Amino acid sequence: MLFPVTETPSFNSLQCLVWAFAFSADGSAHGLDVEKLDAGELAEARRDHAWLWLHFNSSDARTTQAIAQLGLPEAAGEALLSHDTHVSLQLEGETAFGVFVDWRHERGSDHSRQSFARSDKQVGWLHFALDDGLVVTSRRQALRSVEQVRQHLCAGVRFDSAAEVLEAIVEQFAASVAHATLELGEELDHIEDRVLADRIGEERRDLALLRRQAVHMHRPLSALRRVLRQFEQRYAMQANHALLPAASRLSQRFDELDSDVATLHERARLLQDEVAAKLAEQTNRHLFVLSVVTALLLPPTLIVGAFGMNMGNLPLMHSPHGFGIAVGLCLASSVIVYLLLRRFGVGRE
Repeated sequence: MLFPVTETPSFNSLQCLVWAFAFSADGSAHGLDVEKLDAGELAEARRDHAWLWLHFNSSDARTTQAIAQLGLPEAAGEALLSHDTHVSLQLEGETAFGVFVDWRHERGSDHSRQSFARSDKQVGWLHFALDDGLVVTSRRQALRSVEQVRQHLCAGVRFDSAAEVLEAIVEQFAASVAHATLELGEELDHIEDRVLADRIGEERRDLALLRRQAVHMHRPLSALRRVLRQFEQRYAMQANHALLPAASRLSQRFDELDSDVATLHERARLLQDEVAAKLAEQTNRHLFVLSVVTALLLPPTLIVGAFGMNMGNLPLMHSPHGFGIAVGLCLASSVIVYLLLRRFGVGRE
C-alpha cells in the first residue's frame, strides 16, 4: 500500500522490535510493551534500568530508523542491518558488534526434539551490538538459541550484565551442537555394531548422511573458533571490556566441540572405508563363485553343443544308451575341471 507524502507513517514508534527486556541491577528482567514503546519511553527505560536488551526484526523497513535512534557507532549500526552471512566480531571504543551463527527456529517446535540443523539451509545469522548499558540484536528469521534465552528470561533466569546475555545465546548454540554430537555418536555406534556383525544394508547411505551432518556442524564451529580467538588476541590489552572473558570461555568451549565433531567425522570416514572394503570383498566372493560355476559348466556346454549339431554321422545317434553316455561325459568333464581347479589351489583358504 502506498501512502501520500503527508500521510507517511512516523517512525517514532518501535514496533519493529520483536521484544525488549529491561534489566535491574540485580539481574532480574521484565519485558517492555513493544507495541507501545516509542523513542521517549525507550530513553526513559535506559535511564531507569541497568541495561536493556532490544531484539529487532531486520526485515522490517522501520528497523533502520529505530536503530539510528540508539546512538550506536556507525559501524555497529551497519553490522545490525547488514545481510552478511559470515561470522565476525569487532570492537570500536566500548561497543562490540558483529555476526554470529545460529540455527533457524520454527514457531511451535519442541526444543528437546530439535537439537541442530540438518542442512546449511537451516542456518541463521544473528547480528548484534553490545555496550555497557545495551545489547541490541537483529535477525531476518527466528533463531533457536535467541528464543531459548528469551524463554529463560521469562522463566526468571537472571543475568548480571549485557555481555552475559550474548554469551548465553552463543552457549545455547554450543549446547545444541554438543547434544547433536552425542546423537550422531550413538548413531555411529549402532552403524559400527552392524558393520562388525557383517549385517551391511544401508550403512553406506547412513554414513554419508552422518558425515554431511558433521560437516554442517563443523563449518560454523570453525568460524566461531577463529573469530573468537582473533578477537581475544587483538583486544587482549583492553582487559576491561566485558566481552573479552566471555570470548575466552567460548573459544575454549568451541575448541572442545570442534575436536569432538572432527573425531566423529573421522570415525565416520574410516567406517565408510571399512564398509566399502567389506562390500568389495563380498562382491569378489560372488564373482569368484560365479567364475567357478562358469568354469564347471563350460565343458558340459561344449559337449551338449557338439551333440546338438544338426549333422549326420553323429556318434551315439542310434545307440540306446546315447543319452546316458552324453550325460556321463558332461558330469565327468565337470569333475575333471573341478579337480584341476583344486589342483591349482583355486577355492582353497
